[in-house]
Amino acid sequence: MMRCRPWMLVALLALGVSQGGCAAAPTQPSPGTLAQASPAAMDAELLYQLLLAELQRRHDPGAAYSLVLDAAKRTQHPQLYRRAVDIALSGRAPNAALDAARAWLQAHPADDDAHRIRTQLLAGLQRTAELGPAVRAWLRVASPERRRDIVSAVPALLDRAADANAAVDAARTALQDALRDAATAATAQASLGAVLLQAGRHAEALLAADEALRADPTSAAAALLAVELAAHAPVQAAALVQRHLEATAARPDADPTARLAWAQRLARQGELPAALAVLDATDVTQPDTLRRVAMLRARLLRDADQVAAAYDALTAAAQRAPDDADLGYELALTAERLGRHDEAERLLRALIERRPEDPHAYNALGYSLAERGIRLDEAKALILEAVRRAPNDGYILDSLGWVEFRLGNTAEARRWLTRAMELKPDAEIAAHLGEVLWTLGERDEARRVWRQGLELDARNRALVETLRRLGVQDL
Repeated sequence: MMRCRPWMLVALLALGVSQGGCAAAPTQPSPGTLAQASPAAMDAELLYQLLLAELQRRHDPGAAYSLVLDAAKRTQHPQLYRRAVDIALSGRAPNAALDAARAWLQAHPADDDAHRIRTQLLAGLQRTAELGPAVRAWLRVASPERRRDIVSAVPALLDRAADANAAVDAARTALQDALRDAATAATAQASLGAVLLQAGRHAEALLAADEALRADPTSAAAALLAVELAAHAPVQAAALVQRHLEATAARPDADPTARLAWAQRLARQGELPAALAVLDATDVTQPDTLRRVAMLRARLLRDADQVAAAYDALTAAAQRAPDDADLGYELALTAERLGRHDEAERLLRALIERRPEDPHAYNALGYSLAERGIRLDEAKALILEAVRRAPNDGYILDSLGWVEFRLGNTAEARRWLTRAMELKPDAEIAAHLGEVLWTLGERDEARRVWRQGLELDARNRALVETLRRLGVQDL
């Protein structure tokens, strides 16, 4: 059950819920955030009612909810409506939370939080027919800068709908006004197309992508829709993507997301030169775009076993952005793969010094030492520092299991690697866990784990090499 943290009496009037709304667990309001109700509204009777609600919240959330909602209706105070929603959710009563949100909207028809919470609740309850009018009403009162975010969220709100065609109808209702507004038309068409794609209505989705790119050929959302549609209509979708590529070439302000997605798709299709050409034509004036393009280029090259070219690409990017820690980390990993261990260690130690709370550099350096079977005590100490900072990271627990295996602590290795595989099913983790099981004589279980790894990624280098080294063929 989702539970609010206990309140101190001094925080009684804070009465807030998380800005994340009903999709997240309620959070403790800040004691410094006082409710802004009038002194007359906050009389002794009301204070007693609210205190009683807080005392009842744990053992009788229904009664607490009724008391707070009654207080909200009497005072018309938004924070009290929020608190009623919060209590209902903590008591696993989403329908009651929806009733509170509706009452909130009746009192404050233009309140953005009330609209957001009602919309999230309707989506969670899969009330698809009600969702369309609710989103449309929200868009009508939202600020111009807020509307695009709401429109973009429509596919996610409808992706759990039990009836895909009903979801399309809801999307059309929700976006009715946005489709006619030049400021949101491209985003609205892209969102409608995404819902059509979810419903398997590919031809209609393609038409929506076309309309979106006619309205705004620089729209990343529309181009991303076209990238997804390439699996169903490759020629038509490629033409739409090309329209976006031409519109965003040499545009430093353009969102590169669709360009990067298209490059990845081309690489997966075996068209690496075409993928790299898309990246070459992407303006990298903005630091974030430089990072994203360089890291994707390096990954595509590494996947194609062109590790030296990946290293060169990252080195060039790091020279342009020497303070970019993410580029430094990728460069270190690539140097490690090339056998440039001293350089990799220097880069990782520099990252640890620059970002001492980031677990990944500790993990990478510790894993590098463990993989080479050197300075194992130091490797374990580094990995434990990473675990302290990220105790539920599957990749880091994989490193801990692997260094334990290298140290001869097979039982501990099995424990940590099993946990890592539970947290993050991954082919390389499967390679490590399978080898530990194989060493323990649990051959059938090792084969099962390796089969799972091959299903996740049949080309994984670590898994393929492990099977070759151990002479395992009969999976």
